[in-house]
Amino acid sequence: MKREGITRFKLNRKRPPKTDWSRFDAMSEEERHHAALSDPDALPATKAQLARARRVLDVRALRRKLKLSQAQFAARFHLPLGTIRDWEQGAHRPDKAAQVLVTVIAETV
Repeated sequence: MKREGITRFKLNRKRPPKTDWSRFDAMSEEERHHAALSDPDALPATKAQLARARRVLDVRALRRKLKLSQAQFAARFHLPLGTIRDWEQGAHRPDKAAQVLVTVIAETV
């Protein structure tokens, strides 16, 4: 279906599109870099865009740095285990209060 210059389609999860990695593997690192820069839909971020970008807290990395399982991390900091799982899987992002908590935890490590 095409509407207003946007092409929409649905992927079939059981049969995803096949990627021919042999062409990519045959390219040098310089050729890959040039190909990436030539894609108008995926231009690199400018310094201004990077400055405005929000950082995503890496709860999994913090938890691993503390050498804790998800259950141990959740128990130690009085957080629901499901919440930790959701954060690590990217299903949800920590709200502002949780971001402060995770930042404080990270600062004390």
